[in-house]
Amino acid sequence: MTVCNDGNNLYFQSRFTDYIFKSTPLGEFFWYKSDSFPDNTSDTTSTFMYWRGQGLAWADTNLVALYRHKDDSTQYRGRYVYIKNDTLKTVLDTMFTWDHLDSYGAYALEYNPDIDGFLVLAKDSLNQYILFEVDSNFQNPNSIRVLEGNPMGITLGPNSELYLSYPVRQIERLLD
Repeated sequence: MTVCNDGNNLYFQSRFTDYIFKSTPLGEFFWYKSDSFPDNTSDTTSTFMYWRGQGLAWADTNLVALYRHKDDSTQYRGRYVYIKNDTLKTVLDTMFTWDHLDSYGAYALEYNPDIDGFLVLAKDSLNQYILFEVDSNFQNPNSIRVLEGNPMGITLGPNSELYLSYPVRQIERLLD
């Protein structure tokens, strides 16, 4: 699962369904809403989703969900979703290709207001863990940086400092 917050609630995205979960400040946790894709239900012979959750971020007033196509690790889809009164409304839905990634691909997303874009954790075609920036339309990957270890999550802290989380329950600030 990936997670982000809007300053009040936590939102979770499953990697294998198109549901987005919500947890309130009181700790209530429930199925929130489906971020439905018609092609996820068009194949009745399979239970696998065509578009699988790969990242979730909060960008100003929208929840942003990143999806990867199940059959092509270079095909992605980004959706800006506006939430009002527990209703999801897609504001922008864009498909794009990141052909520098391997079969594992992108798996974590963080909005960076300083660049009005996103920071993405992924594995590249050489099987290295990388961090790169994209604009608000998920285009123009730049500042590709190879990372040590196997970071699984990313967040921006105070003063726009980057923090990476690791499977061994460790969080470290990314140094320049």
